[in-house]
Amino acid sequence: MVDASHIALATKVAGYSDIIKARMSAIALTKRGDVICTASNRRLLGDYVNWSLHAEAALIKKLNKLKAFDRFKDITILVFRISVKGISMAKPCLKCQKLLSKYNVKVLYTTDSGGIECLV
Repeated sequence: MVDASHIALATKVAGYSDIIKARMSAIALTKRGDVICTASNRRLLGDYVNWSLHAEAALIKKLNKLKAFDRFKDITILVFRISVKGISMAKPCLKCQKLLSKYNVKVLYTTDSGGIECLV
């Protein structure tokens, strides 16, 4: 399902992040592989407890705003991370895993070797 065009888009969206050490993106895909929406991580100014908005959480907010969970049956989320070394581990943190588990979505993420794993 994930092809080179999705990786290129994920790389582009991760570039929008203002967190240099961990540029992250999340992309929501339909069952056919069409892109629903994208999001990147970003700093939250003035909030010292939660200093960043994770790409996964930003994407869920967008999906809810678009009512995508009502409109699409099988949504896949690709979580992508690019660092100074290239493609890196993008496994969602425990807080994001909890958030994603509330929705019936398949979660894929990049690994340090450049591969893609499925969150079980």
